[in-house]
Amino acid sequence: MPHLDFLGSLKPFNNFMIKQRISKTFLPLACAISLSGVALGQLEVSKDAKFSVDDPQFTTLQSPTISDGNSKKFRPKDWLEVEVKLKVQKLADEPEDKYLDEIKVNWHIVVKGQDRKAYKISKTVTHVNIPTDEEVYVSIYLSPNTLKRITGKEKASKSDLEAIGGEIELKGSMVGFFSHGEKAGWWRKALKGVEATSKFPLLNKTQTPFAPLWYDRYAEVKPKND
Repeated sequence: MPHLDFLGSLKPFNNFMIKQRISKTFLPLACAISLSGVALGQLEVSKDAKFSVDDPQFTTLQSPTISDGNSKKFRPKDWLEVEVKLKVQKLADEPEDKYLDEIKVNWHIVVKGQDRKAYKISKTVTHVNIPTDEEVYVSIYLSPNTLKRITGKEKASKSDLEAIGGEIELKGSMVGFFSHGEKAGWWRKALKGVEATSKFPLLNKTQTPFAPLWYDRYAEVKPKND
């Protein structure tokens, strides 16, 4: 009986050791799951195609004045242009004519508001006839009225933008990305204090008064009726 009592007294100790072994076995597994979750959240570029993509550049542009024989007075206002230079770096299947049919650029911009809020504005622009052996530029625009409505300012400035980012998409796969102001991939996360909205439009080049200007610098925008 004393021997049995001794064995009984070992049960709590044995249970403790079993728990320790289980903990040591599953802890690395839990850490691995956590780390793999972080890895899955990172941006992954397609293995079959890749674009070299430069950092976004900013230009303040005034509405152009065009002499057409009619004299109408107006005060040109400031537009804000964001452009990105890109070039095909790798293609698994090179087109014989060295042109891609189309790519998509998914733009995301966060603008500081005069109401102490921040607004995330997004737009996808489809481009066609993309040369595989030349650099091209893609761009997006904030109109004077959109800028003033959000910021309350007459003059456009890149300092009004808290973050810019986006992805280049080819045949449904991401082949490049760009970012400014925040770590790449910020647009895929829920942002505290930022309101996503479609009330304020982003415009592609053909939707602005700059449509006919510097035409060969930029990738062609796919016509809306196609």
